[in-house]
Amino acid sequence: MKWYPVTALALLSVTDAIAGTALTVLAPDITRALGVSAGAFASLLAVQLVAAAVAPVLVASVVGGRAIRAVVAITTGFVWSVCIAAMGFVGSMWMLGALILLNGLANGSISALHTPLLTDLYPKEQRGRVLALYGAGGPAASVLGPLAVAGLTGWLGLDWRVVFFVIGAVAIAACVVAMRLRDPGVGAREETGPGSPDDSFRTLFRIPTVRRMLAGFAVFGMMLLPGATFMAIHLEQRWGLQAGERGLFMTAYALGAVVVLLTLGRKLDGLFQSDPRKVVKLCAAIVATSAGGIALGAAAPFLALCLAAFFLAMMATALIVPVVALVGLSVATPAQRGHFAAVFTVTLAGGGLLGAGLLMLAEKIFGGSGAIAAVAVPGVLAACVIISAVRTIRADLGRGVPAHD
Repeated sequence: MKWYPVTALALLSVTDAIAGTALTVLAPDITRALGVSAGAFASLLAVQLVAAAVAPVLVASVVGGRAIRAVVAITTGFVWSVCIAAMGFVGSMWMLGALILLNGLANGSISALHTPLLTDLYPKEQRGRVLALYGAGGPAASVLGPLAVAGLTGWLGLDWRVVFFVIGAVAIAACVVAMRLRDPGVGAREETGPGSPDDSFRTLFRIPTVRRMLAGFAVFGMMLLPGATFMAIHLEQRWGLQAGERGLFMTAYALGAVVVLLTLGRKLDGLFQSDPRKVVKLCAAIVATSAGGIALGAAAPFLALCLAAFFLAMMATALIVPVVALVGLSVATPAQRGHFAAVFTVTLAGGGLLGAGLLMLAEKIFGGSGAIAAVAVPGVLAACVIISAVRTIRADLGRGVPAHD
């Protein structure tokens, strides 16, 4: 297997995630230096989230079925890398806001282009492995991000402005490494070719398996984002774990997730090649396991069981994205894969917003621990929705074109 394409794209994704971590960790230093309130800074981050949610749809629409994905991914990579480096030179909230907005729009290419490009760069027999390897970049970044900020500010004593310049320089270097990437063409690995020129967002939703997987993932998002936040709150309020102790727990999870994802890929490929319905069943089981882990951890009578349950839930969560992506990208036509990747990101964000509202309601009704258990309910519902794709995936894979129920 060729390692360069997946490594190059993973480096782009990891450096972007590290920059996002730096924005969060260094928020007190930034607000103090610029003389802005925490609320004003939070509003800038909210704008970035909105831009990052909308941008993948725009990027997928602009690129369409043209073989320019590698060029766009690298070009936009340089844009957000320069934005990160330039954050070290801002003198006002407005300048910072403009850079954050541009950064959010530019890194939409990560969600819209990276995984569809990987599916065309590698044969079908290696896609599960490749998506798992690429997915390992997320947990890796959650370890490297805080370490990078701590090392630059604590060990080297650098100012927050220098930190952004250094991270931006590293991101630019990652873009240079990726410059040898080439787009082989949409559907280059498919016997049926790229699909119909009319393949679009509208025709994407004619595929039953896509509808089921995205609907299930949206419901899962209602548990994922709020659940991750309130697991940390539960560990502090119920068990008295301080920031350092919670940080060690999160680091252990991230390292474990990297190991699991690096070893999962080959088995995922074999499972999908033998019977794709098994991968759908695996996805539903993973979602249910994650939900069960959160509920068990919330109700656990002693700390060891709570930590074990939360660890299991978080490990399961790390596996869900590459599995859902493998199923969705396989049943979509090559021309639709960029659209699927974009909708995939928006679906998760939308589910997270709904989940936040559900969590607020659950807190009022059940209180802290009960709220976390209540948020796990969407995970069970998501598993039920996803498992229904067992009935449609073989037919959708066989057609190779948009299907109807």
